[in-house]
Amino acid sequence: MPTISGITQQIFGRKPGRGLLLTGLAIILAFVILAVLAPWIAPYGPTERSVPSSLAASPQPPDRNHIMGTTELGYDVFSRIVWGTRIVLYVVAFSAILSMAIGVPLGLVSGFYGGKLDRILSMVMDSIYAFPGIVLALAVASVLGPSPTNAAISLSVVYVPTFFRMVRGQVLEVRESLYVEAAEALGYPNTHIMLYHVLPNVAPTILVVFGLAATDAILTEAGLAFFGLTVSYPSPDWGLDLRVGLRYLDQGAWWATLFPGIVITLLALGFALVGEGLGERYAIRTER
Repeated sequence: MPTISGITQQIFGRKPGRGLLLTGLAIILAFVILAVLAPWIAPYGPTERSVPSSLAASPQPPDRNHIMGTTELGYDVFSRIVWGTRIVLYVVAFSAILSMAIGVPLGLVSGFYGGKLDRILSMVMDSIYAFPGIVLALAVASVLGPSPTNAAISLSVVYVPTFFRMVRGQVLEVRESLYVEAAEALGYPNTHIMLYHVLPNVAPTILVVFGLAATDAILTEAGLAFFGLTVSYPSPDWGLDLRVGLRYLDQGAWWATLFPGIVITLLALGFALVGEGLGERYAIRTER
C-alpha cells in the first residue's frame, strides 16, 4: 500500500514529467510570493492614484515610475496586478479544495459501494457535467452575488463532477484488487478499507485532477471577474482589469490589457504544467 513518503518520492523523483512539474511549481511559487509580499512589492496601493489628477483622465504608458503604465484613474497597473494576485489565488485555491473535498468522498463511496447509490450519484454528476463550465459558473455566481467567496463556490460546482468521475473510475479498478479482497477477508470495516487501502491508490489521480481543475478555474475566474461577478471596480482583479482596459484599447493603451492577460496566462500555465507533469508521471488520462 502506498505511503505518504512513497507518494512524495514518486512525485519529485527523477521520472518522466519532473521538468514540467518543477517548472509549474516554480511559477506558482512566484505568484504566491507576490500575494504574500504584496504590501512590500507593490509600489502603490491597488486604488491609490499615483499620477497627478491632470494626467489621470487617460491611461499613461509605462515609464520609470510605472513599469506597466497606469489606468484611466491613475492606478498603477503593476500594483493592481500584485494585489490582485491575492484575490485570484484565493478564489482558485478555495474552489479547487472545496470541489475536491466534495467530489473525492462522493466518488470514493460511489465506486466502492456501487448499486443504486452509484447510479443516482453518477446521474446527478453527469447532469451537472453536461453544462459548459463557464455557463454554469456564471449562472451560479449570478444567483449568489458578486464576491470572491461566492465566485469560488460557483467554480467548485463546476469541478465537483470532474473529481467525482475520475475518482470513481479509479476506485472501480482498485476495488477488485487482491489486497482489498484480503482486507475484506480479514474483517476490516469498509471505512478502514476505503481510507487506508483504496484512497492512497487513487491519490495520484486526485493530484492530477486538482492541478488541471485549478488551471481551468483560473481562466473561468477571469471570466467571472470580467463580468463583474468576483469583485467590483476599483477592487483589483486581473479579469476585471482586463475588461476595464478594453475600453481604452482603441486609444492605444495596450498595457492596460496586455499585462493582466499575461499574468492570467502565466498562472494558468503554472498549474497546467503541474497537472501535465503529474499526468505524465502516472500516465493518467484526464477529462475537462
